[in-house]
Amino acid sequence: MILVLSSTAAAAKLTMVGVVDLTKIVSDYFQESAAWREIDQLTKTTEQTIEERRGEINRLEQQKMEAIDEGDDTLALQLEEKIRQNQEYLKEYNRIMSERIERKKNNLLTSSDFSREILRAVEYVADQEGFSIVLRKKDPNILYYNFEVDITEKVLNYLRR
Repeated sequence: MILVLSSTAAAAKLTMVGVVDLTKIVSDYFQESAAWREIDQLTKTTEQTIEERRGEINRLEQQKMEAIDEGDDTLALQLEEKIRQNQEYLKEYNRIMSERIERKKNNLLTSSDFSREILRAVEYVADQEGFSIVLRKKDPNILYYNFEVDITEKVLNYLRR
């Protein structure tokens, strides 16, 4: 009888498993950070510069069409060369800035401070909620979970306080 009770008590202690959506945490919380705002500003500045260059290219193409209509082949060739140079510059600028922005994002996402802050928040919420294990929501090995074990919002609330 005692053996049955002790095995029943051991079985009653369940391991609580939670899930957390790290992508949502990054997009919701860390986009509010100064580092993320800097990346956002760099992205906007880059997009603005690209649009200005495209406008310049369109203006040059219009001038080239006018030169062709007026029979000024020399001017048309000069404008064609300017258009080509601007397109080359735009392509290279876009490549360099895209790489720079992506590198800044990756540095932010993989920084040890960033990781520590998330881990600390996940640990705190898991302890408070009684979870023994917390898995990434996007883990391909998770076939099903109930929304009640998703602690993402609780982690975000902890980070924001």
